Amino acid sequence: MVYEWWDKGDCEEPPKSLPSFLKPFVNSFSHYQGANCLAAVLFAISKGKQEWFIYEWLHQKTFLEKLNQYNYKEFLGEGLNEGDIVVWTDDHAVIQHAAYHIGEELFFNKHGQTMFNPWKILLKEQLYQEWGHLTLMKYRQSTDTL
Repeated sequence: MVYEWWDKGDCEEPPKSLPSFLKPFVNSFSHYQGANCLAAVLFAISKGKQEWFIYEWLHQKTFLEKLNQYNYKEFLGEGLNEGDIVVWTDDHAVIQHAAYHIGEELFFNKHGQTMFNPWKILLKEQLYQEWGHLTLMKYRQSTDTL
Protein backbone atom coordinates (compact mmCIF):
# COMPACT_ATOMS: atom_id res chain seq x y z
CA MET A 1 0.00 0.00 0.00
CA VAL A 2 2.77 2.45 0.86
CA TYR A 3 4.57 1.48 -2.34
CA GLU A 4 1.47 2.21 -4.41
CA TRP A 5 0.91 5.59 -2.74
CA TRP A 6 4.53 6.72 -2.98
CA ASP A 7 5.14 5.38 -6.48
CA LYS A 8 2.41 7.39 -8.22
CA GLY A 9 4.99 9.99 -9.18
CA ASP A 10 3.33 12.72 -7.16
CA CYS A 11 6.49 14.15 -5.66
CA GLU A 12 8.71 16.58 -7.47
CA GLU A 13 12.45 16.91 -7.72
CA PRO A 14 13.63 19.55 -5.24
CA PRO A 15 14.67 22.79 -6.97
CA LYS A 16 18.28 23.88 -6.75
CA SER A 17 17.07 26.89 -4.75
CA LEU A 18 15.66 24.67 -1.99
CA PRO A 19 16.73 25.99 1.43
CA SER A 20 19.42 23.81 2.97
CA PHE A 21 17.42 23.16 6.15
CA LEU A 22 14.70 21.40 4.11
CA LYS A 23 17.06 19.18 2.09
CA PRO A 24 17.36 16.37 4.68
CA PHE A 25 13.57 16.01 4.78
CA VAL A 26 12.20 16.44 1.26
CA ASN A 27 10.90 13.35 -0.48
CA SER A 28 11.70 11.18 2.51
CA PHE A 29 9.92 9.33 5.29
CA SER A 30 10.12 10.04 8.99
CA HIS A 31 11.42 7.47 11.45
CA TYR A 32 8.71 8.51 13.91
CA GLN A 33 4.93 8.50 14.00
CA GLY A 34 2.87 11.61 14.51
CA ALA A 35 4.37 14.47 12.54
CA ASN A 36 1.68 16.34 10.62
CA CYS A 37 1.42 19.05 7.98
CA LEU A 38 1.20 21.82 10.57
CA ALA A 39 4.51 20.69 12.06
CA ALA A 40 6.17 20.64 8.63
CA VAL A 41 5.06 24.21 7.96
CA LEU A 42 6.23 25.49 11.34
CA PHE A 43 9.60 23.83 10.85
CA ALA A 44 9.88 25.59 7.49
CA ILE A 45 8.97 29.05 8.81
CA SER A 46 11.47 28.63 11.66
CA LYS A 47 14.08 28.16 8.91
CA GLY A 48 15.02 24.86 10.53
CA LYS A 49 16.00 26.49 13.83
CA GLN A 50 13.23 24.64 15.68
CA GLU A 51 13.90 21.12 14.42
CA TRP A 52 11.65 19.56 17.05
CA PHE A 53 8.64 21.02 15.20
CA ILE A 54 9.00 18.64 12.28
CA TYR A 55 8.68 15.50 14.41
CA GLU A 56 5.55 16.53 16.34
CA TRP A 57 1.81 16.34 15.91
CA LEU A 58 0.66 19.93 16.30
CA HIS A 59 -2.81 21.21 17.08
CA GLN A 60 -4.47 24.03 15.14
CA LYS A 61 -4.32 26.38 18.15
CA THR A 62 -0.55 25.93 18.51
CA PHE A 63 -0.11 26.34 14.76
CA LEU A 64 -2.02 29.63 14.67
CA GLU A 65 -0.20 30.95 17.75
CA LYS A 66 3.16 30.20 16.12
CA LEU A 67 2.09 31.83 12.84
CA ASN A 68 1.31 34.94 14.85
CA GLN A 69 4.62 34.69 16.74
CA TYR A 70 6.51 34.48 13.41
CA ASN A 71 4.47 37.50 12.21
CA TYR A 72 2.47 35.66 9.55
CA LYS A 73 -0.81 37.34 8.64
CA GLU A 74 -3.65 36.21 6.42
CA PHE A 75 -3.68 37.97 3.05
CA LEU A 76 -6.26 38.06 0.30
CA GLY A 77 -4.08 39.12 -2.62
CA GLU A 78 -3.31 37.18 -5.75
CA GLY A 79 -0.28 35.00 -6.24
CA LEU A 80 2.19 33.53 -3.79
CA ASN A 81 5.69 34.46 -2.74
CA GLU A 82 8.40 32.15 -1.53
CA GLY A 83 7.77 31.53 2.17
CA ASP A 84 4.00 31.95 1.99
CA ILE A 85 1.73 29.39 3.62
CA VAL A 86 -1.46 27.93 2.23
CA VAL A 87 -4.07 26.52 4.60
CA TRP A 88 -7.34 24.74 3.88
CA THR A 89 -10.20 24.83 6.38
CA ASP A 90 -13.51 23.01 6.54
CA ASP A 91 -16.97 24.54 7.04
CA HIS A 92 -16.28 24.80 10.79
CA ALA A 93 -13.01 26.75 10.33
CA VAL A 94 -10.96 23.71 11.35
CA ILE A 95 -7.64 23.49 9.53
CA GLN A 96 -7.50 20.33 7.46
CA HIS A 97 -4.19 20.92 5.70
CA ALA A 98 -1.30 23.38 5.37
CA ALA A 99 1.77 23.60 3.12
CA TYR A 100 4.80 25.88 2.74
CA HIS A 101 5.50 27.57 -0.62
CA ILE A 102 9.16 27.19 -1.58
CA GLY A 103 8.78 29.11 -4.85
CA GLU A 104 8.35 28.10 -8.49
CA GLU A 105 4.81 26.86 -7.64
CA LEU A 106 6.34 24.13 -5.48
CA PHE A 107 5.39 23.33 -1.89
CA PHE A 108 6.98 21.53 1.05
CA ASN A 109 4.18 19.25 2.15
CA LYS A 110 3.20 16.35 4.38
CA HIS A 111 -0.08 14.52 3.87
CA GLY A 112 -1.04 12.54 6.95
CA GLN A 113 0.63 11.97 10.28
CA THR A 114 2.15 8.55 10.02
CA MET A 115 5.69 7.53 9.24
CA PHE A 116 4.30 6.22 5.95
CA ASN A 117 3.37 9.74 4.86
CA PRO A 118 6.54 11.39 3.55
CA TRP A 119 7.55 14.99 3.56
CA LYS A 120 7.67 15.88 -0.08
CA ILE A 121 7.68 18.51 -2.74
CA LEU A 122 4.40 18.94 -4.61
CA LEU A 123 3.34 21.13 -7.48
CA LYS A 124 0.74 23.77 -6.70
CA GLU A 125 -1.65 22.08 -9.13
CA GLN A 126 -1.42 18.73 -7.29
CA LEU A 127 -1.88 20.32 -3.88
CA TYR A 128 -4.80 22.51 -4.90
CA GLN A 129 -6.52 19.60 -6.64
CA GLU A 130 -6.27 17.46 -3.50
CA TRP A 131 -7.59 20.12 -1.12
CA GLY A 132 -9.63 22.35 -3.45
CA HIS A 133 -12.96 21.25 -1.99
CA LEU A 134 -12.09 23.18 1.19
CA THR A 135 -11.66 26.90 1.88
CA LEU A 136 -8.23 28.25 0.96
CA MET A 137 -6.49 30.77 3.20
CA LYS A 138 -3.07 32.29 2.52
CA TYR A 139 -0.57 33.64 5.01
CA ARG A 140 2.45 35.84 4.40
CA GLN A 141 5.10 37.02 6.82
CA SER A 142 4.53 40.68 7.54
CA THR A 143 7.41 43.09 7.44
CA ASP A 144 5.57 45.50 9.73
CA THR A 145 7.30 45.96 13.06
CA LEU A 146 4.37 47.56 14.88
